[in-house]
Amino acid sequence: MRCLYGTWVYWMLQCALFIPIRCREFPHYVFQSLMKGYNKDEWPSYQEGPGQPTRIYVEVYIVSISSIDAGSMDFVVDFYLTQHWKDPRMRFSENMSKVLELHHLRQIKKLWLPDPYIINSKSAYFHEVTLPNRFARITPDGNVTYNSRLTAKLSCQMQLKLYPMDTQECEIYLESYGYSTEILYLHWHWDDSKAFSITEHLELPQFFMPTPKKLECVDTYSMGFFSCLKVKLKFQRQVSYHLIQTYLPTFLIVSISWVSFWLSVEAVPARISLGITTLLTMTTLISGAKQGLPAVSYIKALDVWMGTCTFFVFSTLLEYVVVSKTSRKKIPGFAPHRYSSMANSHPISDSRTSIAPHTTVKFDNCFIPTMNGPGKSSSRNHLKPGRMSGSEYETDRESPQEAYLPRPPRSTQLSAAQQAKRIDVIARILFPSLFGAFNFVYWTYYMLQSWEESGT
Repeated sequence: MRCLYGTWVYWMLQCALFIPIRCREFPHYVFQSLMKGYNKDEWPSYQEGPGQPTRIYVEVYIVSISSIDAGSMDFVVDFYLTQHWKDPRMRFSENMSKVLELHHLRQIKKLWLPDPYIINSKSAYFHEVTLPNRFARITPDGNVTYNSRLTAKLSCQMQLKLYPMDTQECEIYLESYGYSTEILYLHWHWDDSKAFSITEHLELPQFFMPTPKKLECVDTYSMGFFSCLKVKLKFQRQVSYHLIQTYLPTFLIVSISWVSFWLSVEAVPARISLGITTLLTMTTLISGAKQGLPAVSYIKALDVWMGTCTFFVFSTLLEYVVVSKTSRKKIPGFAPHRYSSMANSHPISDSRTSIAPHTTVKFDNCFIPTMNGPGKSSSRNHLKPGRMSGSEYETDRESPQEAYLPRPPRSTQLSAAQQAKRIDVIARILFPSLFGAFNFVYWTYYMLQSWEESGT
């Protein structure tokens, strides 16, 4: 009895001590059994012969998109890359385990893995905090899932002719690096909703992103044909930010420059300082608006707006130069007339003139008889017979220059000051009208181009 009791205690202790350990080590035991005779240099369809490529089904889940930079023409994307394939060598019995999870990088590296790379990547890295963000999952029928998290800075060739009303099309461009289409073929996941998805909380500050497009492609190189996948992302720039930061301030600056038309021509310091201040402010706004943009050889929509606003502000200064010059111009019609000089050359000391009868008065080679006969006055003179004083007639004097010489015609010309003021009045209407017409053409043209480019 003691012997049987001792044997029973012994086996109970063995179960208590070793069975939990074996249970904890069971996944590792399954993986070790699968690795026996496994060659990771052979792709899964290697044993099936040529013409039977291994098909990789890819999922891309976007976590975030940031730093869409027009200056360096790139953007940063953080995403999960999940790949599915079938490897007959990884089959095992369902009695052993339903799913085999591999979370340690040293285990994952023992598997054959696809080799996709991002063609348009400037830089990329795997996340390593707190542990390497990679895992593999193997099902009993040999289906392998490999998931990793990456952050990549991707190049994007941007066309900025419509900036800031542009729509940029960028790509996430995946391709097999070393395996041609005879060995490996990339496909999007069979479930279209999982093939490419974006987190619901993704918001881009200056852009609206329509539904992306997925493509499967094959690139041709001298080494052969290589399977590739593309995701076309459209970034439609929201113009509201630039309306507040760029368009509205410049519009106000141009409008303020027109205040000069309501100032007096003699207000030289006020008009000059206003014109120079608005011009310098426009220069500062142009420098701020172009900050972060690449030096391109073509004209952008923003350049057209800024250049036109600068032209209007500068034209305000030129208008004042014309007004100032006109106000100081001497107009011949308003020069001192020769008749006034003639009047000054014959001063008469009294308002009344005594002229003896039967005499002739001479004014600048013009002989005027005072009387044709006794008691008669000449029909051509304006000497009115009046009170007699001895032998002389006492008459009211009229200037001989006014009486017998033709009066100068009344001038219809404006004075210099009036002409200068009229230029200001015309400018008050002309400048806003031209700027309003420019706004209509500018916004109509570029908004139509923007809608056409975005496909809306």
